[in-house]
Amino acid sequence: MRSHSFFQSFVSASVLLSGAVASVTSPPRVTTVVIESTTTTCPSPSTPPPPCSTDTEGPRTRTKTATVTIKPPPGYTNTHSFPSGTKTWTSVTVTVKPPGPSGTNHPTPPSCNDYWLDNVKHQGLAPFADSGYKVFRNVKDYGAKGDGKADDTAAINKAISDGNRCGPGCTGSTTTPALVYFPPGTYIVSAPIIDYYYTQIIGNPSCLPVIKASSDFDSRFFLDTNPYGSNGKLAWGATNVFFRQVANLVLDLTDVSSDLLVSAIHWPSSQATSLTNIVFKLSQETGNKHQGLFIEEGSGGYVGDLVFDGGAEALAVGNQQFTMRNLTIRNAHTAVKQIWSWGWTYQGISIDKCQVGFDFTNVDAGELKVASAVVFDSEIRNTPVGVAYGNSSVSVPAAANSIILENVRLFNVKDAVRGPTSTVLEGSSGAKTIDAWGHTLGKEAVFKPPARPASLTAGGDFYVRSKPSYAEYPASSFLSARDAGAKGDGVADDTEALNKLIAKAAAAGKIVFLDAGYYRVTSTIKIPAGSRITGEALPIILSSGPFFADASDPKPVVQVGAPGESGSIEWSNAVVSTQGAQAGAILIEYNLASPFSAPTGLWEVHVRIGGFAGSDLQLEQCAKTPEIPITKDNIPTQCISGFLSFHVTKGASGLLMENCWVWVADHDLEVGADNKQISIFAGRGLLIESEKGGIWLYGTGVEHHQLYEYQLVNTKDVIMGQIQTESAYYQPNPDATIPFAALPEWYDPVFKTGESGWGLRVVDSDGILVYGAGLYSFFDNYNVSCAQIGVKAEDKCQKRIFSVEDSEINVYNLNTVGTHMMITQDGKDLNEFSDFINGFVQTILVYRYGVTDKETK
Repeated sequence: MRSHSFFQSFVSASVLLSGAVASVTSPPRVTTVVIESTTTTCPSPSTPPPPCSTDTEGPRTRTKTATVTIKPPPGYTNTHSFPSGTKTWTSVTVTVKPPGPSGTNHPTPPSCNDYWLDNVKHQGLAPFADSGYKVFRNVKDYGAKGDGKADDTAAINKAISDGNRCGPGCTGSTTTPALVYFPPGTYIVSAPIIDYYYTQIIGNPSCLPVIKASSDFDSRFFLDTNPYGSNGKLAWGATNVFFRQVANLVLDLTDVSSDLLVSAIHWPSSQATSLTNIVFKLSQETGNKHQGLFIEEGSGGYVGDLVFDGGAEALAVGNQQFTMRNLTIRNAHTAVKQIWSWGWTYQGISIDKCQVGFDFTNVDAGELKVASAVVFDSEIRNTPVGVAYGNSSVSVPAAANSIILENVRLFNVKDAVRGPTSTVLEGSSGAKTIDAWGHTLGKEAVFKPPARPASLTAGGDFYVRSKPSYAEYPASSFLSARDAGAKGDGVADDTEALNKLIAKAAAAGKIVFLDAGYYRVTSTIKIPAGSRITGEALPIILSSGPFFADASDPKPVVQVGAPGESGSIEWSNAVVSTQGAQAGAILIEYNLASPFSAPTGLWEVHVRIGGFAGSDLQLEQCAKTPEIPITKDNIPTQCISGFLSFHVTKGASGLLMENCWVWVADHDLEVGADNKQISIFAGRGLLIESEKGGIWLYGTGVEHHQLYEYQLVNTKDVIMGQIQTESAYYQPNPDATIPFAALPEWYDPVFKTGESGWGLRVVDSDGILVYGAGLYSFFDNYNVSCAQIGVKAEDKCQKRIFSVEDSEINVYNLNTVGTHMMITQDGKDLNEFSDFINGFVQTILVYRYGVTDKETK
């Protein structure tokens, strides 16, 4: 039996219990532990990561590096200090990791006109769009000049909207994807740029194009990705905004009046979305009203590798949950103004010369609105207040402002943490590190953090690696899927063409360019070690046919490495899906034994089952039927699709996943369906059984599977954060016993009649570190009332959602919705939701089980 603890309240010299008195004959429901101060002093502050880099690890990088000089974009002559320090816009030198698992190629740095994405042949398809539809569109082909003089607003908006696309007023669509490319230049804009559904807006990463607001710009939002209509509502419901990207840009508002409340990006969005490698240049005048990033709604999400210079608030953000990594913020009044949250994970944040670092004090309707946040591997410098929380006149909900700081480095920060009325953790005029500190339920303290497995770290911080842009490579380094004979039309069988292409590219050291399209495959696609694959506008690999239809003989749709194979791959910007009944499909099987120093990377590689054109799993085939009791005999077999969505096998190791969404569709995304709900039955979500471990999951979500969303079995050394799950909306009709039987060889959980699946299950595993978890159950047979505030325990959507079985685990900010018991440990329910009310969610700040004071493994 392993030991466990819950940091419900913090104490310094004794053990306290909240809500119950410990019994000497049985484990207490809630236990706290003695806290000791572990604040340490560093000789000097660390340097923030360089901006605009395709690799953000700096001295922590474990691979060889090449140096690239990023030249200023043509027409941009502002020499305002670059946010990372004394560098100016005249030149910026950054260090990037060479792409490719071996890290041995050192290509010649390209000029500004040599970016491969601009030079490869563009022949991507959108099979369900109008004839002649263009997926790739260069803004200069639509009349944009980029000369720093002409007004390019109309041309840019035309490039985005061309082709009868899904704009404001359309409920959503996957049929008109677009990649809108900005070559280097300075683009003057006088009115908002309006983003459309399913759009990638991408600039040249070697010479970042500048989109500069004119002095007469007077709108609330600059790049408006979800505009408000005349009815006061967002164009798209923020929780249904998926599959969009913005990357490699400079957004410059410095000529806009400092008195105008304006945000560079308006980003109310949800899963499978990203903002990366963007520089925000804002006013630095005293009392200015500029904001860099504004988010007010949604269910995100990931942003990373952003640089903010100036502004009243670099970020003003609220959302159900988000992962934000590698943000550099300088010269703002408030670096991060948190409007609201359920859970939020901040990793690798560098703040310098602001007045407030993180502001979690927001109050609305008499309640504190920030439920929880985790900040780790970050630094705050030359800023009077590092973190502010609470309000002197508001103390509800009880668990509000549940905050964790771990490995946060300070330099010249007077108040490390300021509470509702005074300083609760002092800073220092010099350098100081907060090893671990937390606040919840009106109490706070420093404490000893869990040991970090050496396999997961680089220089003390957790290992990170950003999505490669391959900017160092010329167009000749890329092999096109369509040039190789794949049709991508959703009709032809592209299995053979794709397999030959991927094998050829890996052997030749080339990069596979998966043109936009639907690649129908009828047997397994095999990705060998050494492969590099990147997609255009999120192309789809679509399984089809009898090969994947037998649940008694499951087979992978995409197999990364053969069993027993060693090495690494890189894979980005793609979707793996099923077509029709595919009860035996394992959508992604990962077998590679990758080294911890150079792990495999998957960035924005999503699993999507149903809900889109071409899937044969839409409203017409799989409409919900809550009024009909579903049994093994009458379940619609045409809607059983997916044995297992993602499998990390026993022999696999060294896998980094960032912003990957594993989604069984709960509604139809296409025009005409109006987001109506559907029932698709997929057995299992993400299964990790890697015996060697070394797994990084940053900003991942898994939703709507039958048996579980995340399951970790016989594994070790896994970091997860922020993770997010939703139970299947149809459960318990049918319940978690239907349609897939529990199979012991797959370590399946066994359920009783009427029970719903696990959000997270951890079995016989060690070194599991969770930096934020949102485990949600919103429906009981499509009835949402069970998730509402004030619902009694017996009326919750499901009884339990998180199971830990004989494992070593540390969880920060466990947030649940719609579940009666928050944790089930070795089969025993431990925590009732009612003890941890935090607005719409319930929050446990720290849960530990089996964690000892042993040294790093």
